[in-house]
Amino acid sequence: MRAALAWQLGATAVCALVAGLFGGTHAAVSAALGGAVVIVANIAYACTVSLSAPRTAGATIQTLLRAEAVKVALIVLELWLVFSGYGALVALPLIGTLILTVLLWPVALLYRD
Repeated sequence: MRAALAWQLGATAVCALVAGLFGGTHAAVSAALGGAVVIVANIAYACTVSLSAPRTAGATIQTLLRAEAVKVALIVLELWLVFSGYGALVALPLIGTLILTVLLWPVALLYRD
């Protein structure tokens, strides 16, 4: 999971840099917030999974579903906070970085440290 988070942090930094070059400071901050939303949610997912010690296959599925629900709820909450709290938000860099970091999670999990 560390590799996945590292990939997401790197992608967020690159997206923020590119957005800053083309759209200015607010675009860079928006891109960074888009990546941060997903990164924080994935950390919560990892914490939720690691706090559980399922003993059966059913309990494992239940843990994964609970962790996924925590992740989705956090993403919704964080997006609401970002959209309502940051008046100079630039939507395209935020959504673009958010989508990229969401897509990097399963790909980076396939990578072996």
